[in-house]
Amino acid sequence: MLIVGLTGGIGTGKSTVSKVLRDAGFPVVDADVVAREVVEPGTHTLEKIKLTFGPDIIKNGALDRHKLGDIVFSNNTELARLNAIMQPVINSAMVDKIAFWRAQKVPVLIIDVPLLFERGYENNDYIDKVVVVTTSPQVQLERVKARDNLDETKAQNRINSQMPLADKIARADYLLDNNGDISFLEEQIKNLMTELKGIAPKYGTK
Repeated sequence: MLIVGLTGGIGTGKSTVSKVLRDAGFPVVDADVVAREVVEPGTHTLEKIKLTFGPDIIKNGALDRHKLGDIVFSNNTELARLNAIMQPVINSAMVDKIAFWRAQKVPVLIIDVPLLFERGYENNDYIDKVVVVTTSPQVQLERVKARDNLDETKAQNRINSQMPLADKIARADYLLDNNGDISFLEEQIKNLMTELKGIAPKYGTK
């Protein structure tokens, strides 16, 4: 099974790429979905977050993501505290999901991880290739502002909390340029899918 890490910067369009790949029949393990699952009401992880950041972080029994985001994206110390709680649980769940798809004997599995490089996922034995979705800094900023209804400072703080996009580009096996329209992006994804299907048999014995 060929395991492909899909990443990019916030607002670059990685989720769009992930959806196109999923719609084309590629199974996708989404780290954002896993991160939501591990903090559902009643989980130990949610209780740890509540103890660490205070009861105000819970709204109607669920995690108030906007309030938590305002705390951690402007303070590296608080972000590190959150990551120390979240990452071991997320990693464990990701490994379980990869094992499930390996048992299904799928030829290619996409691992959608926004912070793939920041969390060292590319150093894990199970990721074979990395795809990075890119945009210009200005396009990225405007998309983050519009998507999350943020002012420029808050949007830039969220961008700055991640590794610079240029560093991710330098470590990618494949790049998808999302500065154009959707048809421009879809054509690149189509070529990528052909490439992945072509090399997948080399990884069939893993």
